[in-house]
Amino acid sequence: MSKEEEKAKEYNVMLQKYINKKSYVKIFRTICDEEGNLSGFILGMSRNFLFLQLDNEFTLDGYAVIKLDDFDSIRHSNYERTRRKIFHAEGLLTNGYGFENRLPLTSWADILKTLKKYDIHVIIENIKNGSLDFWIGPITRVAEKSMSIQNYDPAGNLDDKATIIKLDTISVIQFGDRYSTTFRKYLKKRTK
Repeated sequence: MSKEEEKAKEYNVMLQKYINKKSYVKIFRTICDEEGNLSGFILGMSRNFLFLQLDNEFTLDGYAVIKLDDFDSIRHSNYERTRRKIFHAEGLLTNGYGFENRLPLTSWADILKTLKKYDIHVIIENIKNGSLDFWIGPITRVAEKSMSIQNYDPAGNLDDKATIIKLDTISVIQFGDRYSTTFRKYLKKRTK
């Protein structure tokens, strides 16, 4: 076994340990020269993806899927251990922890098809022309190499046409957060 394969195996063992112990972690990411850090609990991993349950000020607030090789580092220090203790003391690791449905971590297409089937609105960050784009709304189509999302603006106006996103440009998919699950009830077609 090469040094790189040994290092990858050790890394996977560490990630699996975080999953098994319900460890709170901070994942440092740099996307298009911008920080895109995520904090929460790793619920699952595959050869290609990490599946996280995110937090927002000591509440469990949605999920994210990122590529396994799309982050700079993971921190699990005294700071994260303290946060986990607070989540535990507040009862959040037994009430609201986890994802109740099955989510295949095999490909972006499989993940998106499953989220579409569950009728979950998503937040997609993708890289286009060297910068980060942001889209939020229902998934309207998933194909082998692309997907479509009917984006909405901060006023709740749905775009007339769906936006097509190439799957290989996706940086992160987020869903199940309080913002998108609440706002989806108040969306409207754009008035002309």
